[in-house]
Amino acid sequence: MSLSAYVHIPFCARKCNYCAFYSAATSSVKTEKYVLALENQIRKSSSKGEKLTSVFFGGGTPSVLPPHLFNRLLKALFETFDLSGAEISTELNPDSVDNILDPSVFSKFNRFSMGVQSFDDEELSVLGRIHNADQAIKAFGKLRSAGANNVNIDLMIALPGENHFQKLERTLETAIKLSPEHISAYILTPEESTPLYEKYGYFNDDIAPDIYRYVCKRLAFAGYEHYEISNFSKKGYRCLHNMCYWTQQKYLAFGPTACGFDGSSRFRIDCSIDEFIEKNGLVEPLVEENLSFTDLEEEKTMLSLRLCDGIDKQTFDRMIADKQKKGFVENLLSSSLAYVNDKGGLSLTDDGFLVSNEIIRNLM
Repeated sequence: MSLSAYVHIPFCARKCNYCAFYSAATSSVKTEKYVLALENQIRKSSSKGEKLTSVFFGGGTPSVLPPHLFNRLLKALFETFDLSGAEISTELNPDSVDNILDPSVFSKFNRFSMGVQSFDDEELSVLGRIHNADQAIKAFGKLRSAGANNVNIDLMIALPGENHFQKLERTLETAIKLSPEHISAYILTPEESTPLYEKYGYFNDDIAPDIYRYVCKRLAFAGYEHYEISNFSKKGYRCLHNMCYWTQQKYLAFGPTACGFDGSSRFRIDCSIDEFIEKNGLVEPLVEENLSFTDLEEEKTMLSLRLCDGIDKQTFDRMIADKQKKGFVENLLSSSLAYVNDKGGLSLTDDGFLVSNEIIRNLM
């Protein structure tokens, strides 16, 4: 079982209208204190010396960190773990890409994930983003010019406002022209605690399936493999860190609200930024869930059905030995919601992904 690490940077220049994640406004004093505490947590890790498959800086907005603070964390990681051959990724926003482009920072990463969301300025304004489409295109160009050859862009689909389908067509055309190695496309369902929900409530539920199908077909035509419900990649560019999550590999958690998995238990760094700083990063993880063998097997089925690879033949054969589940699977096959893949297992189609929650409930 491989081991990865998630590093949480809970600061943003401004909170977006759809965001329900734990984050705070950037403050030079607090940010520096936070990085020192996070560095200490990394260096005191009980997994010191182990080889990591991937490291992922998420947030928040990691790219708000000034280069000298970013380098403290990167130095701590490289000195604490074996990162030879690891995928090392960071999220970034177009408005703060220059911090990532600092040569001392840029050279440590081999994958970049840029939060674009849309290439339409009206939609970006609705979402509360502080960049515009032109800035996003230029930021992508800066990454390419600096030598980035593994870039993801995040997009959101089924957004509120008029003429979203036409705007989405233009967004996809722009994305495909830029030709990133990876595209994530998420159907936006607003959390009730966000300004976006307060203004629009739930929206586009009726056309979201058609929008999703269009995105899947358009990206497939452009040469992207639809390898997970919301993720598309060129050949050889699946996100290794996300695959760690989806294949039940172990991962470490660094920073407040970060979550980890040790192979049988899920845990969370359950504290605020201030408490994390006060305790110099040495916060005892809260175990949220201890998983039995049965729990892990059921979770494996659920996670596998999120992937185009699907469930393996052994699991599939065991599943259809149950008469009721076999009948349900036969209905999925006849309805083109699933297919028997080339390894003899079961995979969902794009239409199956749309109702995957219901399918998974019936197969658990």
